[in-house]
Amino acid sequence: MKKSLSILLSLVLIVSIFTSCGSENKTLVETNDIITNIYPVNCEVTIHTEKQTKYLENSFDKLPLGVKGKKELSYPQAVEFQWTYNGNMTEDTKYVLSISENKDMSNAKTYTSATENVAVFNLKIATTYYWTVSVNDETSEVYSFTTEGGAPRNLYIDGITNVRDIGGWVTENGTRTKQGLIYRCARLNESVDNGGGVIITENGKKVMLNDLGIKTEIDVRRASKGETGGITSSPLGNTVKYLNFPMDHANDILNDNKEQIINFFETLANEDNYPMIIHCSVGCDRTGMLVFMVNALLGVSEEDLIRDYMFSNFANVDNKRKVETLKSTAYYQAITSAEGDTLSEKAYNCLSAFGVPTEYLDAVISILC
Repeated sequence: MKKSLSILLSLVLIVSIFTSCGSENKTLVETNDIITNIYPVNCEVTIHTEKQTKYLENSFDKLPLGVKGKKELSYPQAVEFQWTYNGNMTEDTKYVLSISENKDMSNAKTYTSATENVAVFNLKIATTYYWTVSVNDETSEVYSFTTEGGAPRNLYIDGITNVRDIGGWVTENGTRTKQGLIYRCARLNESVDNGGGVIITENGKKVMLNDLGIKTEIDVRRASKGETGGITSSPLGNTVKYLNFPMDHANDILNDNKEQIINFFETLANEDNYPMIIHCSVGCDRTGMLVFMVNALLGVSEEDLIRDYMFSNFANVDNKRKVETLKSTAYYQAITSAEGDTLSEKAYNCLSAFGVPTEYLDAVISILC
C-alpha cells in the first residue's frame, strides 16, 4: 500500500512539474547536479505574450483590446533559463548555456552569462530542446523541454517589426510546414522620403545572419517610387543575395504583379536561396499576399491563413488590418473560388492558371513541407 502511494505521489509530482512549468509561477526543479533549481525542464513553455496567447486561443477575427496595428506588440516572450550553481563562485565565474535540438547536444547554440539566468528569444514552436550549463570546466546533465505548438512563430529582431516564420502551421494532412526557411517582416531600411537609412540594428543583423542564417532578401517595394530607399544590396551585407521584385498595391494587387509573382515562385523553387526573408514596407499587404499564396499551396487552413494575416495587427503597421479587407482582395477571391476539393488544390490550380509553372509549385511544396 505504501509503495503504491509513493508511486502515485511521484506521478502527481511529475504531472505538476509538466503542467505548471510554462505558467506564470515557474516550477524550479531541484537536482543533485552541479546546478540545481533549474528551469525549464520536462515541461512545455510558451513563446507568446499574454495578449498574443489570448488571441491565438480565441476566434481568429477577435483581437484583444489595444491591438490595433499602431504600436509594437509583435515581439515574442523570451524563454527564461535559470539555475543555481552548487560550486565555488568568483568574480570571474562565467556560465555557458548550450541549447540544441539534438539530444547529443550537436549543433548547439551557446550563450555566455555572468549570472545564473539567460533570456532566449526566437526558439521554434512545437520543438523539443536540450540544454546544459557549463562552468569551471564542469558541464551539467542534459535537460529538456518542449515549446508550445501554436503558430505563428513570431520573432524578436532588433530594429524591425512584424517578424515571423511562415512555417510551423499545421496543414490539412496533419503535418507541420517546415520552420526556419522563410521569414516575413517589415522593411530593413527606410524609404527615400524618410531618409533611406538602415533601421535594423547591428544586433538585429547578427540574429538574421548568425541565428537565422539568411541567404536571400526578397524586397517587393518599388524602387521607382523611392520605397527601397535607393538600395541595390541588402542592408544585411554582401553575403546576402538581394532581389527586388517591385509590386504595386494600389489597385489590383494580384493581376498588376503577375511577372513579379512568377519571379517570386521561381526564387522559392531554388533550394540554394534558403533561408530567406520577404518584406515590403510594413510586411502586411504585398508580403501578406505572397505568404497567403505559399501557405495555401502547402495546405494551411483558411482560418489559420486569416489568423496569420490578422497577427500583423500586433506590430506597428500604421493601421489596423481587417478580415473583410483580406477577403476583398483579388488573390483571396481567386484562390478560394478556384477548382479543387481542398484549399491546397485550389491554390495549386489557381497559381498554375495564373502562369506559375507547375515545376515551381511542385518544388516549393517539396522544399517547405
